[in-house]
Amino acid sequence: MDLDTIKRPFWALSPADSINILETTHRGLSNEEVQQRLKFFGGNIFKKTKRITKLRIFLSQFKSPLIFILIIAAVVTLFLEDWISAGVVILAIIINTALGFYQENRAEEALEHLKTYIKERVRVIRQNEEHEFSANEVVPGDIMHLNNGVRVAADARIIDSNLLSVDEAILTGESLPVTKHTQILPKSTELAERANMVYAGTLVAGGSGLAVVTCTGQNTEIGRIASLVATTQREKTPLQRSIGSMAWFIALGLTLVVGSIFVLGVARGQSVLDMFLVAVAMAVSSIPEALPVALTVTLAVGVERLVKRKGVVRKLAAAESLGSTTVILTDKTGTLTQAKMDMKDILTTQHLKEGSASYTNLAEGLEKEQVDVLKLALVNTDVVIENPTENPKQWIIQGNPLESNIVKHSSRYGVSIVDLKKKIKYRKTLEFSSRYKFSASFIERTDEFEWDHLKGTNFIAVLGAPDILLDRSKLDKDSYIKIKESIEKLSDSGMRVVGVAAKIVSHDKEIKTSSSDDLKDLQFAGVISFYDPIRPEVVDAMKKVQGFGLHVAMVTGDLSGTAVSVARELGWEITESNIMTGQDLKQTTDEELLRKLKSIRIFARVSPEDKMRVARLFKHSGEVVAMTGDGVNDAPVLKTVDIGIAIGSGTDVAKEVADLVLLDDNFQTIVAAIEEGRRVLSNIKKTIVYLLSDALDEVLLIGGSLLLGLPLPINALQILWVNFFSDSIPAFAFAFEENFENHLSKKRNKVLDSEVLFMILVLGVATSALLFSFYWYLMRQGYDEGVVRSFTFAAFGIYTLFLAWPLRSLKKSIFQFNPFSNRWILIGIGIGLILMAFAIYLPFLQNILDTQALTLPWVGILVIWLVVNITLVEVTKWFFRKS
Repeated sequence: MDLDTIKRPFWALSPADSINILETTHRGLSNEEVQQRLKFFGGNIFKKTKRITKLRIFLSQFKSPLIFILIIAAVVTLFLEDWISAGVVILAIIINTALGFYQENRAEEALEHLKTYIKERVRVIRQNEEHEFSANEVVPGDIMHLNNGVRVAADARIIDSNLLSVDEAILTGESLPVTKHTQILPKSTELAERANMVYAGTLVAGGSGLAVVTCTGQNTEIGRIASLVATTQREKTPLQRSIGSMAWFIALGLTLVVGSIFVLGVARGQSVLDMFLVAVAMAVSSIPEALPVALTVTLAVGVERLVKRKGVVRKLAAAESLGSTTVILTDKTGTLTQAKMDMKDILTTQHLKEGSASYTNLAEGLEKEQVDVLKLALVNTDVVIENPTENPKQWIIQGNPLESNIVKHSSRYGVSIVDLKKKIKYRKTLEFSSRYKFSASFIERTDEFEWDHLKGTNFIAVLGAPDILLDRSKLDKDSYIKIKESIEKLSDSGMRVVGVAAKIVSHDKEIKTSSSDDLKDLQFAGVISFYDPIRPEVVDAMKKVQGFGLHVAMVTGDLSGTAVSVARELGWEITESNIMTGQDLKQTTDEELLRKLKSIRIFARVSPEDKMRVARLFKHSGEVVAMTGDGVNDAPVLKTVDIGIAIGSGTDVAKEVADLVLLDDNFQTIVAAIEEGRRVLSNIKKTIVYLLSDALDEVLLIGGSLLLGLPLPINALQILWVNFFSDSIPAFAFAFEENFENHLSKKRNKVLDSEVLFMILVLGVATSALLFSFYWYLMRQGYDEGVVRSFTFAAFGIYTLFLAWPLRSLKKSIFQFNPFSNRWILIGIGIGLILMAFAIYLPFLQNILDTQALTLPWVGILVIWLVVNITLVEVTKWFFRKS
């Protein structure tokens, strides 16, 4: 036996052929054969995603290009023995690393609390004896014994089924257990339709059976998905890409400017060594040390705010990506819906004949005929009520999910299964079988039913597949066609439908001899329909998301009819052109799909590979893609997209690869995440404008002075004082800023968009030109050089502080919002003013920073200077709005 053997389509083979091909028997493998197969195929395990360790989280903080620049600056200043500059830069690195590590490590610890680790055991027949083994020891050819509640250990072909049903939601998204059988299926049968196979990781929901193992470990369906997850590379977030570009821009810009200044100084006769030291000092001083720390603080505050709204962001950079999202691909089961079947309607034969227009509203109560349909279904239910003496609303019901739901709903309409079964007498029961797809109960005379022809007579109540019961019923051709069409419409709309019928039995002898083959000429009573209800908060949340300008598409392994039904409940307008199935995807080239992508709202019956392809093409078209999911089948695409969003109650595999985990399984939390993400994005843009325009100011001030042969207006330590001790506090305060613009009603912008670049360039050039001109004028007028340089330092530092005020909004005027609403900005400006006063007036700092005390007239000029510059900022914002 080799690897090609286990890749055979066993669903298209008979149980006997499967056993022969796998070189085993019903007696199971011998212990020697098991050891050989373990040696050849390996253990029944697959590689799990490694947990992110504290060391990895710590080291990841140094991947930012901005931190690289700071590290280089620290090395250079240490080499030049500029201990103060080196200390400031190293302090910035330490603060940034500590903040990032604290936040991301906290998120990982929160995720760990959500996990459960279970060592699975499985019963296997070997050498004609049944024993319990670790799931890791199962090999192809083993005969597994499956019972209710058992987690399936490997992919296997069913060889015997006794009412076996399996919950396969983690693989297919199907919310109801699938009834399993042993019959042969076509080779082309999709995974979700293979009712003669069981798959590793799924859960036995009822019944029992035997299955021969076909695949283990990495070769199973779940192992294949694990391999997809392992081989899928994470791409950088939009923020990481923007910061990378910005870092290169800063590095190249500084290199160009500093290099020019070095060449110019040497050309003017300065010594090479002196100019090298000046150039290096200028480069180090002009680096915005506070920028990476301010960005980290902004992201961390956004993450903290989202935690309070029940969302755990695992990576700080992902907080901004939420605000950049343009497309949401959402799973259906468990995300949009509640992942449980609920009774939708009870339809009599008359309702079905009249078509969907006559469908009823259960909230208004039941007609007599509907009560009979409900009772006929109830007598066939095989459930266990753990607490039958308590109020029916408090019942804990064990059994088939649909039957349990019928019992739960019947009590709402005054029909108690406990009372009903006390009043009727069973003569015989016929258990459900996947062969004939119904169950039957032979009931002795009773007056519990309103149906006239059932009163006072023995009868058989039948519950099962509606098409089977319909074919066994006495109906005229016209009624048969109308009822069948109505049932098909229900199924196509995503409903799960069970049929109810009855047959009058004249003699006791007929009861004793009746079997499934004898149940013909039934009287069709009606159907009960079930659906997976959408989560109550989803409709409102979906409206908000679409109001943000985002494109939302459903990507599900379920049938297209089911998906369309859910979409219409959400208020989507769906036509055939908006739907694409997995089969359609296989027949469509990437080029064709790219053209259609934005018009498709539903991708149905898709595999994990299909989901990844759709996500990849959306990203290829320039979109920032988020995906929600909860199952193992969602894990590969959750890792592929820009933002993977996992449901808190979902599988560990999904949560392992997700960027955001919803603790409350609430779609509204996604809305909250987008709101927070856009707020973070807005505040990051303000912070970048604030700090980079300052950096440009510094470069142009110093460069202009060197160009004209003037003394430097501010020295390296003064620049470090402004950069790190003065304007860093207002920069951090942007993290707590609310949105003044209506950011939620439009599509996202990039971090470094035209607005940000325009503001940096214009503010940097205009304010530095104004300040340099005034500095040049004062020097020409013969004012004391020490006073003029101290004034220039104070003017630059105080303007930098107050620049934070108008930049609270990049669009609105300072007169259009409450200037005192962000107390952290006010506190930051206040602390900054105190620090600037210390730098100018404290003798200790005067000696370090080379400053002189300014008299009152100079302070008055500072106030005028400040008003002029804030006016300049307002004019710049106005000009950009108009342009």
